[in-house]
Amino acid sequence: MAKTRVPKYYGLRIYLSASIIFFFLVIPFLGIVAFKSVPKLMAGREGNSPDNQEVADSLGAAFDNEWADSLDLIPEYMEEISTEIFDTLGKMTASMDVDKEKIDSMVHAAVDLGKSYADSAEVWSANLEIETADTDEEENNIFGEEGHVPGFFMVLFLGSLGCYLLGLIYNWPFKRYFKSLRRKKKASEKLHIYCKKHLFHTPFLNSFILILPNLAAIVYSLTFIFNVENFDGETEHGMFIQLFYLTLVATLLEFLFVFYWQRHRVHLKYIEHLFSEDELRGQVFRKKGGRIRNRLLVASGMTTFLPLMIVIVYLILSLTPIKSLKMESMNQEQREVLIGPWGKIFDSGQETIPAEKYQKLFYVNAIDSVVMLVGIGSGIIVSLIYLLLFIRWTNKDISIPLKELLYNIRRIRGSEAEHYTLVRTNDEIGELAEGYNEMTGKIHKYVQSISKMNRDLEEKVKVRTEEVVNQKEEIEAQKEEIEAQLDLTTQQRDTISVQKEQILDSIRYAERIQSAILPPIEYLTDYFTSHFILFQPRDIVSGDYYWTIRKEEKIMIAVADCTGHGVPGAFLSMLGISSMNEIVNRSGAIKANEILEELRKFVITSLHQTGTRREAQDGIEIALCVIDTKKRTLEYAGANRPLYVIRNSKIQHYRGDRMPIGIYEQELIPFTNRKVQLQLGDSIYLFSDGYVDQLGGPSRKTFRSRYFRKLLVDIQEHTMEEQKQLLMDNLKKWRGDVEQIDDILVVGIKV
Repeated sequence: MAKTRVPKYYGLRIYLSASIIFFFLVIPFLGIVAFKSVPKLMAGREGNSPDNQEVADSLGAAFDNEWADSLDLIPEYMEEISTEIFDTLGKMTASMDVDKEKIDSMVHAAVDLGKSYADSAEVWSANLEIETADTDEEENNIFGEEGHVPGFFMVLFLGSLGCYLLGLIYNWPFKRYFKSLRRKKKASEKLHIYCKKHLFHTPFLNSFILILPNLAAIVYSLTFIFNVENFDGETEHGMFIQLFYLTLVATLLEFLFVFYWQRHRVHLKYIEHLFSEDELRGQVFRKKGGRIRNRLLVASGMTTFLPLMIVIVYLILSLTPIKSLKMESMNQEQREVLIGPWGKIFDSGQETIPAEKYQKLFYVNAIDSVVMLVGIGSGIIVSLIYLLLFIRWTNKDISIPLKELLYNIRRIRGSEAEHYTLVRTNDEIGELAEGYNEMTGKIHKYVQSISKMNRDLEEKVKVRTEEVVNQKEEIEAQKEEIEAQLDLTTQQRDTISVQKEQILDSIRYAERIQSAILPPIEYLTDYFTSHFILFQPRDIVSGDYYWTIRKEEKIMIAVADCTGHGVPGAFLSMLGISSMNEIVNRSGAIKANEILEELRKFVITSLHQTGTRREAQDGIEIALCVIDTKKRTLEYAGANRPLYVIRNSKIQHYRGDRMPIGIYEQELIPFTNRKVQLQLGDSIYLFSDGYVDQLGGPSRKTFRSRYFRKLLVDIQEHTMEEQKQLLMDNLKKWRGDVEQIDDILVVGIKV
């Protein structure tokens, strides 16, 4: 297989993409947490003294216990003005009757109050001791120069610079190698060996390198989280814990993002440029046993867990407990704001009630609701980027190797060249590709060896014959030589026998592949009373096949007989099965005659049939039924294969069109679609020509169709499983010592 265009090696691009998405995921969370915590931090800074905590709901100012002794330095008129202003504000808020002149007077009064407060504070601060200044220096804001959050992000920033440098050093040999290939220059052998040896380590190591700063930041966080004394209060401690958990989750997502992107490129882009064609015929992975199921579970978990987690986190962040208001009592209007119209029902007739009754409730204020919607929107956008990329990588990791395998299976028929597929993954698809390569390699080798021996033998026989005609006097010598050739022929016969056994081993492996491709028959068990499938290939692999699929309320069942038997017939049957699956899944056709029309186009195109006289007339004979299990109707279309329906011990014979699936010497006409109304107890039979064409009996004749129909009517009183055994016993008795001449396939269904 020819190599594809040399790709670019992604190193910095993956790092930058992962870091950008990481910060887009972390920054909105951090901003919202900080935004919600600012009022708490300000209140904490302004409300540390016990005296002022008692009046925090009216003034909101804060002084330490040591400052309370100096409050007498503030002028008495300041207290009067402040009391008047806040009394007026409380009345306006309660009545909701806002007057512009009152607001202006309040603003001017507040300004005068601030000026007076500042003048008094200057006088008061001059009398404080040096210890008070020391205490102020210790109360650093969490976002200040000496806070923990700046230290956290400094560790993250410096670590990111270091990991980018380390990643550049680690990925530089790979970038240099692929850059040389793109410029059509030969890379050094040492560089090739290094890249080949470490290619499969790049997904994990690149992921680990990129999350090193995150791990350092997490360790940095842990050193402070378990010691509450490092923080100014519970709010700051809670913020740091939230930041820690957020970084932990984002680190996991960043690791998975880099790991799956890098592994996707290793399997589909890089592997074929570092390993030779012979090496890629088998698995080159150091670790085997990967499973598609695990990959799909990760993708499914991401699509479910990530958006749900983001919504839940933002909902939790938007909640505010009632007890944080530190209210002693609640009036009727406040209860209506909190619990809506129910406030008029509960505690009716009471103007004020103790606030302790609602301490366990939560509420969402207007700003928190806006923040929640913005946060959820930004988080969903980032999660969509994750989801789309994870789904895209998972689909390509499965679909591309399967398409390559199917493409090479189609190419192998009628070609002497050896076609193999790349083993890109270490999962079930990789094992299937490896088995296919092994099978095709052995078959190609055996065919070449047998052809060479036949040519050599023919040449030797020709030379010996000419010598006998031209030199009669050397007959005796030639006789001895012929006897020697006979011994050689005997040896070659033995060699051919050994090679035949080896070929049979490969064909037996092909039988496993064909059995895996045949569709499951559980659909029949779910919708019909009973059924049986009598399948006896003449050789190890079969040219006959059965096919079934469920589409909405309809079950599609087909029995097909491909031209030939053994390996050629098996390859044609694989083409038929894959084509019918593609027809139903792609075009959505569910009518029997339409499916056969599309199948005929597929076969003619795949086999490159043109209709010339000397061209091989390969094709498929098929009987196809589409059964509507709800309406209990059957649509039938056939190509040289009939359908039998037995009702009340009477057989109804539906003949198929007299033309195969494939090129036909006459004009191609559409297939006929026949409809049958089914009843409970009806028996349906589809079959190939193997049973009725089997030689046997006293005169060594074929079994014939009329005897087959009579046999089916005679065994109607038995169950489907018993009918299968009776058919097998009758076939064995009819054959006697005669060999089976064709593949045998009979399918019976009881409605």
